[in-house]
Amino acid sequence: MKERSLAEVARWMGANIVRGEQTSPIDGAVIDSRNATAGALFFALAGENCHGIDHAQDALENGAAAVVSEPRYSARHKGAALEVDDVALALQSLASEIRRQEETTVTAIAVTGSVGKTTTCAILRSLLGETRQVHSPRGSFNNHLGVPITILEAPPGTEILILELGTNTPGEIADLARIARARYGVITSVAETHLQGLESLDGVQREKFSLFDHINGDGLWAPVECRGTLQQIDGYRWTGPGGDLEIRRDESRGVVVLDRWRKREFILPWSHPSDWVLRCLESALAMALEIVDDPEQLIEGATRIQLPRWRHEVRTVNGIEMILDCYNSSPCALAAAVDDLGRSKASRKLAVIGTMEELGEDEQRFHVEAGRHCIESGVDVVFVRGRAAEWIDQGVRAAGCESIFIEDGEVGARVVTEELRSGDRILFKASRLEQFELLAQLVEQQLHEEGAVS
Repeated sequence: MKERSLAEVARWMGANIVRGEQTSPIDGAVIDSRNATAGALFFALAGENCHGIDHAQDALENGAAAVVSEPRYSARHKGAALEVDDVALALQSLASEIRRQEETTVTAIAVTGSVGKTTTCAILRSLLGETRQVHSPRGSFNNHLGVPITILEAPPGTEILILELGTNTPGEIADLARIARARYGVITSVAETHLQGLESLDGVQREKFSLFDHINGDGLWAPVECRGTLQQIDGYRWTGPGGDLEIRRDESRGVVVLDRWRKREFILPWSHPSDWVLRCLESALAMALEIVDDPEQLIEGATRIQLPRWRHEVRTVNGIEMILDCYNSSPCALAAAVDDLGRSKASRKLAVIGTMEELGEDEQRFHVEAGRHCIESGVDVVFVRGRAAEWIDQGVRAAGCESIFIEDGEVGARVVTEELRSGDRILFKASRLEQFELLAQLVEQQLHEEGAVS
């Protein structure tokens, strides 16, 4: 953020300055003391395992200009102190005011969806980054803390601000969108995720499409599959097969972009073996073309696209392709990943499948269906681990096969490693809680050791 005074930011947050110079320069915000830099406000939030105030002095020693906390905590450190009743609300209020001031000078793009948000943001940043000063979220900063932090981390000179908006309860998207004040918005997908809070697919769709009530421009894009399920579609534009923007593979050149909205088509020199990643590319292009009308300006950025880690990440060891798609999982995302695996030309297709969280009362059904879908999509070997392993195995058995149950740690990894051989492709897919990247890392290490021995 551009530099403001301590007095200004205190006023916007409704904070009381109990220590510190009113003219002290403020140019950012952090909630992790390790990220504190000179000029940043440190917001001392309560966490699951500790309280931010325990790290306030660390933040100050790292350069933080002041600490924002509840009044009862301001004596716990020696630096400049701002007191507020609600620290998270103060963070949101500051970000909201900054966006109000910069709405016309910094163009914000809001990205939401059941799956594909972070991948879309990463692709969009690459597409626009060669011709614009772009700021985008770190990781999956998409909640009531992550969105404000992303806004406040944007450096001076930012032209395009990409914001990822997530939700697991009704009303969250609207709250975040009011802070974001975006000019353009895209919904990457609508699928059965976070059903504990959103209850049903209809609930998910209502929540996602609430974004468009708070977009301050006319660039509203959504997946074409939703077109027939909405009462109000005036002003919406559609991504996907038959929509206003569609991507088709061109094996020798990358992808063909059918931009029906602007009555043109062009080649983009980038592709990916995953159909779902190409759907994310459609969403990213929909936003990029609202900013940059000339496709030629996107070509250099396309050559620099890098996907976020653990999203369709490909590693090759001893002739074995490992697909790490384990940042998170849901019925839609798992089905897409398994379909990609089934279409591959690998000699054998294997999958390590774990629990999909936050699916509500129907979670058993979703896991049984996932197991069945693995076999029906052509997966040769299914490993299962975690709380839902028995349910996944039920689906695998219903399709006429058997799963291989594995344990945590090196023992489970060894079972997987011993099954693999050159020419195989293996998918790792589970929700974040399962941390399947650790399992994949163990398998990779064991494969390297085997290669060294042989």
